[in-house]
Amino acid sequence: MKIIIKQICRRLLVFAALIYISQACSAQTLVFYFVAPLNVISTNFPGAIDSQYCPSGYAKATITAANAGTFNTVAPPMIKHVFTQLQAGTILRTNVNQLFLNSNGTVRTIQYWLADDRNSFNVSGTGNMAGVFMAYPSVNPRYVWPAAFNYDPGGGNFIGIVGLGEHQLQTDQSRRVGGLNAVNEVVLHESSHTQFMRGSKWEGVGGNAITYGADGQHYSRGELLADQEGALNEGLATFYGFVLNDSALQALTDYYNNTGYRYFVEGRSFLAGQQELYTIADRVRSPLVHYHADGTQDIQHYANGDEITIFSYRWRTVPGFFLLFNESISTLFFSFVRNHTYANKDTAMSMIRYTAQGMSPERRKRFLSFACNRIALKMEEYNGSPTGRADTSRISSLFPFAVLDLLTHFGMSDSDYRADYRRNYADRDPRAFIEYFNRRNAIKALVQADINATPIRFREALRRLITYCKDPANIL
Repeated sequence: MKIIIKQICRRLLVFAALIYISQACSAQTLVFYFVAPLNVISTNFPGAIDSQYCPSGYAKATITAANAGTFNTVAPPMIKHVFTQLQAGTILRTNVNQLFLNSNGTVRTIQYWLADDRNSFNVSGTGNMAGVFMAYPSVNPRYVWPAAFNYDPGGGNFIGIVGLGEHQLQTDQSRRVGGLNAVNEVVLHESSHTQFMRGSKWEGVGGNAITYGADGQHYSRGELLADQEGALNEGLATFYGFVLNDSALQALTDYYNNTGYRYFVEGRSFLAGQQELYTIADRVRSPLVHYHADGTQDIQHYANGDEITIFSYRWRTVPGFFLLFNESISTLFFSFVRNHTYANKDTAMSMIRYTAQGMSPERRKRFLSFACNRIALKMEEYNGSPTGRADTSRISSLFPFAVLDLLTHFGMSDSDYRADYRRNYADRDPRAFIEYFNRRNAIKALVQADINATPIRFREALRRLITYCKDPANIL
């Protein structure tokens, strides 16, 4: 969804004193706040009214074991669902616990701000409301858009904050592919954003990362963002969400059969000035249209009322390197590693976690070619172990390099692919790095007809790569 990029002053230490008594997981403690109109809080949660960092006319209450029953009585259904599914023992909480290993203990507390915003907020301007929530749309009435960030109150023990609102969850998220699984998806997505230190090297303007362009928004399926790290951060977060929403993953995979204009660059974004993109002959200029979950649609505008213009492209005409700037590439990359490698998905997930842990403190490593490096190293370590040699489902460490090539239609030259890999400061190379480029032309030949087909035979191409990489003769 969105990462809020900002600096939070030290007085936010007050948050750390409001600890919900839920279980700590991996040295992380979960805190829940119920944000609602003042009269709802004062009537149902006696005590001093706490409106700090809440929108005007709203207050918050810390949800504790003592008042959880009251919360469940007065809270609207979607944020009550989120609270319930984040309790110990649920599938969502189990996945959140695993995701919280990504920061290696740097993030110690996660706060979930659950807002009853059904009556909307009356706020001015764009971006953040009261320093915590991300507002949408650009004019009143406005609501909470799912967003997350983290900050260091001192001592390097980061606090993560996730903001969710009833309106978006009820009228949008729950109507997406997967239904309630889509709600669980966005919880995992935003939770992932709490684990990376410093969201982008391009920081933010008015609460929005520059990588999202002048409209401050990002679109998972089609937008080419201004940097790879922002796209990877979003795509990895969606990957985690899709673990609990397989219907959405399958829909995204099928979308890759589409030969139409499914990628775009916002007219006021950084990439709009890149010669490799603005000189593509068949690009199409059009207004940006947002398609809502209820089937309606509307043309998008900047805060000043100007219509947002985009330039659209076909997958096969976008230079392969620039596809790395789209977040769905990262979503599918990690999904294919998890779902199409080892029979025990925990094996692949441990390799993805190893990769995320390397990316968490270091922005220069948030690249898919760095993910190829980390995953391939772990594959080779596992494949050479007694357990791995006995695993009949094992797969070659060539696989992550081949998957990244498929997702970018083999559209990078050898030198461009190697250069992207080298700029990630990897500490060592897997055998697969050298060997892949010895075999790259042969691997490309296996799937070229599928890539060129209309519609694209994307799943068939992926199947060919899996078959090749599971051949014992090709396992490294």
